Amino acid sequence: MSALFPWLDWPSTAVPSSLNQPILPGWSFLTVNEANSSAPDTEKRIVAQDSYGRQIGRLMDVVDLLVREAEKTHPDLSGVKCVQDLAELKARIDEAKAEAQKNRQDRLIEDLLALKRQDGGKFAAVIKAVSLP
Repeated sequence: MSALFPWLDWPSTAVPSSLNQPILPGWSFLTVNEANSSAPDTEKRIVAQDSYGRQIGRLMDVVDLLVREAEKTHPDLSGVKCVQDLAELKARIDEAKAEAQKNRQDRLIEDLLALKRQDGGKFAAVIKAVSLP
């Protein structure tokens, strides 16, 4: 049998005893319930409309604006650690957003080029549909 199927002679250490791989490593699904919210139905409705990331982002933008305005009369404010930390966090987030936007644009360009190669007529219709008047 091993002449026909040589892989059957592999040592048992070459094959893992179990195969377990997470689908989305680092991700967790948020559970909103009575244990972590006084109004879980309301919170679920809010988060369905505006994610926590969007909510926090809006708050960060406003705090950043307020800090920049306050620095006009209190220039030493920029030396405060929490202000520096917020500025660094905002810069990292803005960079990640810009990179994500560039990646989406690159994928869009790749998809349009593929469509152009596959069907010039459909490509022309798409270009016409997204062209500015």
